[in-house]
Amino acid sequence: MEKMNWLSRLASRVPGHRAPQGASLQTPVMADPETCLMVFKNHWSQVVRILERQGPRAAAGGADDLSAVRNHTYQMLTLLAEDRAVPSAPAGPGPLLDFALREDLLSRVLTWQLQWDEFGDGVEERRAEQLKLFEMLVSEARQPLLRHGPVREALLALLDACGRPVPSSPALDEGLVLLLSQLCVCVAREPALLEFFLQPPPEPGAAPRLLLFSRLVPFVHREGTLGQQARDALLLLMALSDGSPTVGRYIADHSYFCPVLATGLSALYSSLPRKIEVPGDDWHCLRREDWIGVPALALFMSSLEFCNAVIQVAHPLVQKQLVDYIHNGFLVPVMGPALHKTSVEEMIASTAYLELFLRSISEPALLRTFLRFLLLHRHDTHTILDTLVARIGSNSRLCMVSLSLFRTLLNLSCEDVLLQLVLRYLVPCNHVMLSQKPAVRDVDLYGRAADKFLSLIPRCCRHHAPSPPRPEHASWARGGPSREAGRREDITGPGSPSVDSSSVVTMPRPSTPSRLALFLRQQSLGGSESPGPAPRSPGLTASPTSSPGRRPSPAEEPGPFMAVLFAKLENMLQNSVYVNFLLTGLVAQLACHPQPLLRSFLLNTNMVFQPSVKSLLQVLGSVKNKIESFAASQEDFPALLSKAKKYLIARGKLDWAEGPTAGPAPRRSDSLVRSRRPSLGELLLRHAHSPTRARQAAQVLQPGREGTGLGLGGGSPGASTPVLLPRGGASERQGEALRVKNAVYCAVIFPEFLKELAAISQAHAVTSPFLLDTSEEVSVPSISGFGPLNP
Repeated sequence: MEKMNWLSRLASRVPGHRAPQGASLQTPVMADPETCLMVFKNHWSQVVRILERQGPRAAAGGADDLSAVRNHTYQMLTLLAEDRAVPSAPAGPGPLLDFALREDLLSRVLTWQLQWDEFGDGVEERRAEQLKLFEMLVSEARQPLLRHGPVREALLALLDACGRPVPSSPALDEGLVLLLSQLCVCVAREPALLEFFLQPPPEPGAAPRLLLFSRLVPFVHREGTLGQQARDALLLLMALSDGSPTVGRYIADHSYFCPVLATGLSALYSSLPRKIEVPGDDWHCLRREDWIGVPALALFMSSLEFCNAVIQVAHPLVQKQLVDYIHNGFLVPVMGPALHKTSVEEMIASTAYLELFLRSISEPALLRTFLRFLLLHRHDTHTILDTLVARIGSNSRLCMVSLSLFRTLLNLSCEDVLLQLVLRYLVPCNHVMLSQKPAVRDVDLYGRAADKFLSLIPRCCRHHAPSPPRPEHASWARGGPSREAGRREDITGPGSPSVDSSSVVTMPRPSTPSRLALFLRQQSLGGSESPGPAPRSPGLTASPTSSPGRRPSPAEEPGPFMAVLFAKLENMLQNSVYVNFLLTGLVAQLACHPQPLLRSFLLNTNMVFQPSVKSLLQVLGSVKNKIESFAASQEDFPALLSKAKKYLIARGKLDWAEGPTAGPAPRRSDSLVRSRRPSLGELLLRHAHSPTRARQAAQVLQPGREGTGLGLGGGSPGASTPVLLPRGGASERQGEALRVKNAVYCAVIFPEFLKELAAISQAHAVTSPFLLDTSEEVSVPSISGFGPLNP
């Protein structure tokens, strides 16, 4: 269906014709067919007198002959375009076309005109006029001209002449691409004609020629309308090649199309800005409005979208070759080094570019090669993935773009990504005590995990008067098992946070076991102390658990990805509000996954881990204690907390008022839970890169006092001033103001995150497919047709 959409959209782009320079644009009044034929023959007789002379002459009369032939030809082709088949023979040519075919009119005129190229003057101007004349004839003709051999031969002779060394000019390039576009549209309407344009080799051992194709390839990376017309015409040919093995083999084996596309991406990438001028402190990814005004990036995205479209519609041979060239000619030699630049600004730019590319690609084959590059390619001694994971723990801006990249990666719903990031470290179950291994599949039917998550909401963040903390809370924060926390009213009583029914989420049940299911089925999750190696996913390298002579240490059990996320979570009070939104969103995204190992690792609050392995509950307990300690040290904490909440709510309302389509939403997967309304983080980040949203929200709260208080303005981190400024120098005050602001916003976000985790744990309880049949292995669904990353 998508392929047909491409064809119908491109075939409808029929550009208008242009008359040659000096010729009239007025269409002659058409008389009866006999009169038209008489006028046509009269023009031809005038041309024949000139053609039958010795040949082109550089003498004084030569230029007059050339001008006369040009004008007579224009009149004849205008009449020929209006010619129609006679009613008595609707399948045959009309009277003018029949006469032109018998006289071989087009080839004779063109051959005579091409002889003038030997004199060297005005070649590009004459060629542009010839191209315009033939384009006018093809686009305006009332009959299917390309069905007739003499017409095709004349067109091929003209296209062949366009390959000779001629000084290029905008008019010549425009005329050539316009004619080729028209021919491709005509062939798209009659696909059987395509192979008539595939010329046999000129000599034994040479390659065949498809001039419709080879003349378009040099324009594939051009800017503006010219490049777009060339790409559209090539896409039509790509789509036609899918049904023509001969043409498909020609493009793959005898053309430079795929290398030109891949090397073109490399050249265009090298011209991209190495530093991104970000619009505010909250910027974390490139949206369309960010890059559409950057010519180099807009041109790259146009070429990348073209590659995606080619893979969508082309012959399988072309698809495979293009994917291989993009991997070996662009990703490995260009993207790999770019992601490992030493400058922080260049790291930020290359990571943001990669995230944009992944978000813009839709074809599984192209996505697969990008993921193969990320998961398997090694730069120096580390995979690209290892490098990107480590950057989550870096400074705020690089951390934010890295978190945004992993959000996009997880949204692809590719099982290989989840396996490489998390599951290969959890599969041996060495992170839990031996006695706890059978509990990995346990489903929390009674909401105990939700209760525990809600109980971690700091009392200073609740609306009712604080009361002495329960001793059980400290036990939960240490990660050990504990008894239930008394009455539910103490946790979700009047005035305390509760789970809103509108935020309850639903999770689809995966349908059939995949490669990951078969992989996990062999890992002996019923309690074996040392599960042996099992075949990994065919596209992945062996994980540490299957490498000979190597076992992961206890500190490695959760894997580097979960370790860096937990470390960043534990540091929530020092993170910016934007880092915390991205961070908590990513953890929630992982918690939504129905895979039992991942669900138990994140949400099973009764699981006893090895002493060296931190649980999510321990991390959250640590954050809770830090928030309460901060609140106790800040006299005006309730006022600051109230002000921060009002600001975020006001900003969220401004964004939500524009509707759910106000900004480009990230791609979501069916394997992730969906809420019935956007979260606070989604509302804020939808237009977070626009400082206007912050100013509007500040004005809603305090008209006439823009930029004051705890507003999230788009300026420098210290632009927002807290209610009370500490004493000291300007830099100390600014640093303290930033510390207070981050901590207060953390106190707003943290309870919302806990409520989200509680809702997710409850959703798992009511939607788990293991409630129906606990003996059946259920897999992580992958992209349709994704297949292994390595053949």
